This record gives sequence, C-alpha cells and structure tokens, in this order.
Amino acid sequence: MTPAMDPGSCPQRVVSLVPAMTESMAAFGLGRFLAGVTDACPLPQSMASARRVGEPGKARVAEIIDLQPDLVLAGAEENPQSLIDEISKSGLRIWISSPRTVRQAVSDLRDLVLMYASESMLQSVVWLDRSVDWLEGARTEKRTRVFCPRSREGPADNPAGWVTMTGDTYAGDLLSLCGAENIFAGHPLSRYPLVTPDEVVAADPEMILLPDTPIAFQEEDVSYFVRKMPMLRAVQGQKILHVDGRLLFWHGTRLGESIRILPEWFRS
Repeated sequence: MTPAMDPGSCPQRVVSLVPAMTESMAAFGLGRFLAGVTDACPLPQSMASARRVGEPGKARVAEIIDLQPDLVLAGAEENPQSLIDEISKSGLRIWISSPRTVRQAVSDLRDLVLMYASESMLQSVVWLDRSVDWLEGARTEKRTRVFCPRSREGPADNPAGWVTMTGDTYAGDLLSLCGAENIFAGHPLSRYPLVTPDEVVAADPEMILLPDTPIAFQEEDVSYFVRKMPMLRAVQGQKILHVDGRLLFWHGTRLGESIRILPEWFRS
C-alpha cells in the first residue's frame, strides 16, 4: 500500500517498524526524517534522536501516535495484522511493504525515494534494478539444492521440525535469483511451512544455510544434522553454513549486498 503524498511533498516525521526499511532510510541519507524505530532496527549516529518504540511484533502504538508521524512504515511479514490495524484506526498514514519477490523489493525502494524526489537516490535504485537484470540473465540450469530454515520448533538437539519458506517469498525468490534451488520452494501447505526431519532427509539438500535471524542457529543445530542425518549431501560435503540472516530476509538496500555475496555461496 503506497502512501498518498501531495505532489512535491515528502514525509518529515517517519516511524519505521521494519528494520530493513530503517536501514534503507539511513543508506539513502534520510535518517534525519526518522522520529521512531523498533528495538530491532539499526540506529546509526545520524538517527540517534529517533525513539525506540518496541519490538516489531509488539510496537507501542500510544508512543507511535505521540511522535505525531506523517508516515508509518510497516511490513506484512514483520508486523502482526492486529498492530497494523490498530495503527490504521488511529488515523495515521501507513505504508505496508510486503515484497514477495526481488523485483517487488526494488519497486518498494523506488516508491520510497520518489517520495523524496532525489535523483541520486533514484539512480541507486536503477543500478540495483540493472544488477537484478544481469543476475537473471546469468542464471544457469545447474543449481545448488538448499535447505534454509527461518526458525526451529523444539530444542536444537531434538527438533520437531523447522519453519522454512517457499518460492513465493522474498527470501525464496532471492535464493533462486542467486543460483540456489530451494528444496521446499513448492511446498503446498503454506508460504512458511513447518517441515519435519523426515522431509529434510527425503529432500537431501546439498547445502544447509543456518541464519542468525529471525533466530540465531547455533553449533548445536549443526551437530544435530551431523549426528542424525549423516547421509545428507550437505553433511557429507561439509556444506552447513552459518550466515548473516539479513542477507536473506532484509529487503531494501541490503539487496545490493545480498546479490553480490549470495551467488558465491552456490558456485561449485
């Protein structure tokens, strides 16, 4: 949902409930417009005056209203619908960013910079769009079969399963763009399905990516795969990697770093 702004105007007081968009505002030199951010948002010196308003899933609406923002940046993935509804009912203008593809993430960035009518920022987005064009053209038929959980159900030494993502998500599309074959891309039950150890064994990934966000996977998680699934190609090839979850799950300007780094993971 793109906010309706008067021609030539731009939001002067912004509350960001999406860490990736907070990072993007800072990267574009717009940190001075941020009046509030979540506890999970980066807060460089240029944004030191921004008030923390709670975790993305439990932001304090009364404090957001008190900041008198003319725009609230929210995310369908990061913020629960009940929180978004409460902010909307308060009368505040809200922009919901919920890209399911890399192209949609670039489009959201374009909408953001157009609000501030900056030619230099727009050129950065154009460069990013062209980089995506190049990666799409460079994709090969041979792809690395990857399992990438977002979170775990149960303890690391005896999990009931893992929540992962399908291809109909930003992270799933990003993995495909960068040369991976997400082994659960076509899972029929949910965009974020819970998969069991038996399903992982049956899919036999060549690589397992363990991100440090939304939860931080530990060495105990690696040990579980090694002990319980020694037949996996990922285990036999020692391809269980601890990775920066922001490269996978943070859309926005982080995409530039993601498309530079991720393809290297999947080159044999």
